[in-house]
Amino acid sequence: MEIKETLVFNKIHLPDLSVEDIAYIFDSHKYTDDAGIGFTYVHVEDSSIVANVLVKIPSYLQSYNSQENVLEKSVVYIFDELQIVLDYSHGLIYSSASVTRFNKAKSLLRNCFKSKVSFENIECSADKIIEKIQSLHWTPFIVDLSIKKFTYKDGAVGRLSVHINKSEIGEELLSLYSGNIARMTVSVESKDFSNFILSITSQNAFTLKSEESEFWPIVNSIKQLL
Repeated sequence: MEIKETLVFNKIHLPDLSVEDIAYIFDSHKYTDDAGIGFTYVHVEDSSIVANVLVKIPSYLQSYNSQENVLEKSVVYIFDELQIVLDYSHGLIYSSASVTRFNKAKSLLRNCFKSKVSFENIECSADKIIEKIQSLHWTPFIVDLSIKKFTYKDGAVGRLSVHINKSEIGEELLSLYSGNIARMTVSVESKDFSNFILSITSQNAFTLKSEESEFWPIVNSIKQLL
C-alpha cells in the first residue's frame, strides 16, 4: 500500500546539551491550561526526540439573545495536537503538521530554551535537490514543474505549470529556469527502494509518496542531505 505525506523541515541550533538533557527540558514544559501550550508526550529514540505538542486555541462564537435583543459573544476553546521530531544527530526538526502549526511548536521550543535556540531554512532549490538526490546514486526524472516567470519568445511572461513526459525536457527547463521554480515533482528510481515520488511543495516542505513500509527509510536517507 502506498502512503503520501508532507513533512516540514527546519535546521535547528540548540545549546550544547545531550539528547537526554533536551528531553528533560521538554518534560519540564508539559501542557497546562494556564500556558495554553505544552508537551503531552516526550520519548527518546536513539538520537531523536519524538514529542507531541498540545495547543489550546480560543474560538469566538456569537449567539442572539432574543430577550435582550443583543448579540452575545462567548469563547469556546479547541485543542490541536501535533507531533514533532527533533533529530539531534542531523540538527533537524520536522513534522507532518502545516507550517502554521509547526511554527507554534517552534515558539514552544524558544520558550523552553529561553530563546537560546534558532532555526534555519532548508536549502531546497530545485537544482540543488536534484544534485542531492543524484549524490545518493538515485535517478530522478522531473515529471511536473511550476515556473514562476516563464518567458515565451521574449513576448509573453507568466506562470507555467506543466506535466513532463520526456526527461530531457525537464532537464532543459530546469537549466533555463532554475531560479524561478516554484514547485517540482520528481519520480525517483533507486536500487534501495521501489520507485517513489518526491515533490518540493514550498520552502522547507517536501511531499513523499512511496510504499508505506519504505516511507521512513526514504525520509531517513533524505535527511542526510538536508
